[in-house]
Amino acid sequence: MDIFTAFASDEAKETDGVWVEIGDSQFLVARSGNTHYSKKLTNDYERSKKLLERKDDAADKLSEKLMIGVMAKTLLLDWKGVMFKGEPLPYSYDNAVMLLSLKDFRKQISQFADDFNAYKAVQDEDLAKNS
Repeated sequence: MDIFTAFASDEAKETDGVWVEIGDSQFLVARSGNTHYSKKLTNDYERSKKLLERKDDAADKLSEKLMIGVMAKTLLLDWKGVMFKGEPLPYSYDNAVMLLSLKDFRKQISQFADDFNAYKAVQDEDLAKNS
């Protein structure tokens, strides 16, 4: 097994994102754990550490709000063909926050952002072409 082929990731894809289709819409999604994601998550956590450590309902709500903000800023980078309540929805940070507030949509974006194969340096199609 070639370890590079099996495990190397493309850092540009991780931070700049890759396009994924969900239904008839397309979303530009960066990889979770990329440098921007990690820095923003750490900074936001540190800024709210005392409230988050209370571990009550308010802390849970704040944690969810912070995660949505981090995802909107560093993972969900753009989209095409998105409708919301029957109207076209242009990409913006605020609109990304609104969409990511829908827990099942957030879960879908998170699952894609966690998919290692989407961010590999050598894609399976590249291997097939070179065989």
